[in-house]
Amino acid sequence: MPLLGAAAIDFSGITLPFTVTDLVSSGNALLGLVGAFVLLGLAFVFVPKLIALIRNSFSAAKGR
Repeated sequence: MPLLGAAAIDFSGITLPFTVTDLVSSGNALLGLVGAFVLLGLAFVFVPKLIALIRNSFSAAKGR
């Protein structure tokens, strides 16, 4: 819904101090730094569930 009486902002004279390549490379570097910690956090969440799944499957097979 456009605002009545509002003037449009002209962005044609604005230049950015970085390029798309700079943005992608900095994002990749940030992912390289933080990625190991994200994987470690996911391991703390999912490994106990995986261990419980394996134990339950063995106990169900032993009970047959």
